[in-house]
Amino acid sequence: MDEFTILLADLGLTSTEVSLYLCGLERDGMGVQDFWKKTGIKRPTIYHAMDTLMEKGLVAQKKVGNRTLFSMCPPEQIRFYIARQQDRLRMKEAQLERIIPLLAERRETGTGERFSLVEYQGIEGIKTVFDTAIYCRSKRWDIIAPFQNFLREYEQEYAEYYLRARENNGIVARSLWERGMKERRLTEKEIQLRNPRFMPKSMENRFRSLSIIFDDKVAIISPLEGLSATLITSQEINSMFRALFDGIWDVSEEYR
Repeated sequence: MDEFTILLADLGLTSTEVSLYLCGLERDGMGVQDFWKKTGIKRPTIYHAMDTLMEKGLVAQKKVGNRTLFSMCPPEQIRFYIARQQDRLRMKEAQLERIIPLLAERRETGTGERFSLVEYQGIEGIKTVFDTAIYCRSKRWDIIAPFQNFLREYEQEYAEYYLRARENNGIVARSLWERGMKERRLTEKEIQLRNPRFMPKSMENRFRSLSIIFDDKVAIISPLEGLSATLITSQEINSMFRALFDGIWDVSEEYR
């Protein structure tokens, strides 16, 4: 698979669409017979792919006598195709924001407290738990971060994504850190968003996992060698963790 095929496939084109689009760029106005001779793709498949390419705004159709010819739109048109995808995604996100509270209400209509404990394995599982926290309803976290934690140990690119996503989603936190975190000076904006305090020396090395308390949930992310994360949904457990957090917070040193 060549570079063009990979790049266009990443943008949402099928392998057949990629083959026909690249073929059609070489000559303006080609019929299905021409595409078949050059690519070997079956005629019914070509017709179907031309329909989907027209839906994506990447091919134009015209009649010349009794022939139907297809002309590929300039490569710049791909930019508009991506923009339309982004618009549709934003619309879906808006619909999702409206429907999530309704689904949550339906889930919580049963008797007793809502409770679940889910353990996620591997890097992608850990990222799923982080994303759940990043898109929380309250946009407020209480976070306990030992000096050695998943975000420090994993690749820098993901740590930067995590910090950007937190900021973009307006997450404001109270952060409890070990004193090793003093190594980097924060900007005023970072201090406002992360609101850090240093735990007492007696708490050093007492926490192995990074914990995030939010909504009615507690996320516990193991160090990198553990490759797991646990997401607990329980108002009672959330309240217990928050009470423990408040107790440590009151005796912790403000960031200076």
